[in-house]
Amino acid sequence: MSVFSQKLQERIQHYLGRYETPRSAILPILHEIQDECGWIQPTHVEILEKEYGLQRVHVQEVASFYSMYRLEEPKPLRIYFCDNIVCTMMGADSVMEKIRHHMKKTEESGKACPFSLTGVPCLGVCDGAPAMLVNKERHLRVSTENVEDILRKYEV
Repeated sequence: MSVFSQKLQERIQHYLGRYETPRSAILPILHEIQDECGWIQPTHVEILEKEYGLQRVHVQEVASFYSMYRLEEPKPLRIYFCDNIVCTMMGADSVMEKIRHHMKKTEESGKACPFSLTGVPCLGVCDGAPAMLVNKERHLRVSTENVEDILRKYEV
């Protein structure tokens, strides 16, 4: 019995039937799995191999190559920080280091850190550089001086 919902199983079959080779369906299948399950778990890869005949190595290659797939359970608060050239010139590297330090301090205090941090190539707001999203909330002109205040608002 699959851990996938009936709808997801139907979507997987749809994609497998849509492409000439099963390997070509891996990208959309992984999108569907992540949409339903939140991330790509090792068990999901096993199911794709056992129940759908996709080679494990091919699924793992695709899932690990593309940064859009999460291979670890996401934290409740996902920080996406722009690391393109404009944001970098405006201090993004220092701010990201401050965020990492804040996350580490939180864990060392014995609390579970609610954040995951991902650098992304663009958030489309160069005039507000450096920029970050916390889940879907946008923050502009983030600096080493204000980033911890922003993070604390989410930790309540």
